Amino acid sequence: MKSLILLFSALMLSITCQANTLFYQQGIETSPNHKKASKKPDHDKQTVDKLTTLDALEKIKWEVGLVAAEALREGFSDWNWGSKSSFNIAHEGWLGDSAKEGGADKFGHMYSSYLINEIFTKQLMKKTNNKSAAAKKAALFSSSIMFWLEVADGFSRYGFSYQDVAFNSLGVGLSYLRNTVPQLDKKFDLRMSYKPTEHNSDRPVIDYSGHTNLFVVKLAGFNQFKSTPLKYLELQLGYHTEGYAKGEKQYYKEKRREVLFGVGLNLSEAVFKPIKKHTDNSFVEYADTFFQYYQAPGIFTNEPIKVSKIPFK
Repeated sequence: MKSLILLFSALMLSITCQANTLFYQQGIETSPNHKKASKKPDHDKQTVDKLTTLDALEKIKWEVGLVAAEALREGFSDWNWGSKSSFNIAHEGWLGDSAKEGGADKFGHMYSSYLINEIFTKQLMKKTNNKSAAAKKAALFSSSIMFWLEVADGFSRYGFSYQDVAFNSLGVGLSYLRNTVPQLDKKFDLRMSYKPTEHNSDRPVIDYSGHTNLFVVKLAGFNQFKSTPLKYLELQLGYHTEGYAKGEKQYYKEKRREVLFGVGLNLSEAVFKPIKKHTDNSFVEYADTFFQYYQAPGIFTNEPIKVSKIPFK
């Protein structure tokens, strides 16, 4: 079964390479020095032809390839892909007390899908002038990769989960809306806060008891607050679980799920925006972008508004 999964992955890589070759050849044929080059004048640079799937794949082939390669590495090293010879479906539940990881893994799927789609979308938008088509193609690639991962899970002890697919789709959908609805990226972020646990910090991706997923509303994105001190604040709604992972009984008194409400400092507005007025530095730009996806520690506070506790058996 591992050979079958590897074969499928190799097929995906082959398609990527063929796309690269195809568009390299098209570039030669349409170049000004080629004997068959068109003599028609160039169109306005802002007018962009329809972005085909292969064209989009060619433009972000390295990004897609690296994400797929990392998924393969993780799948075979940590998720035991191919350990089962037959396809199996898992019923993991959603966000209830009895759900796997208390639902934290579902938010992990949502956040991973969101982050991957953000990377693909931003890169495609940089390389094309077709914002709408770039967002659609990025969503197609992200959804395909995440679905492929879930199918591969079907041949492991974890199994194929419809709940995982739903949260993958939710993450991609949130990213798509953020990049297509005007000004939504100024108002909304999806972030993760991470405080490593003592017992599972060597595997941060699945260290769910150290994760807090945050839906962030940035007041600076609303006209009512742009000219007021409130523009420096963010409202946050979070979800956190602990004690659900195997072997965590000795570290916690009980299994615990929390819905959190908090207030934080908008780093973009309070720090990076003033700096950008005086310097054009790529590091500042990267840092600003990074903290739109990762919640910086020490600049926010939150309190549980709903708590669920389950004693260990």
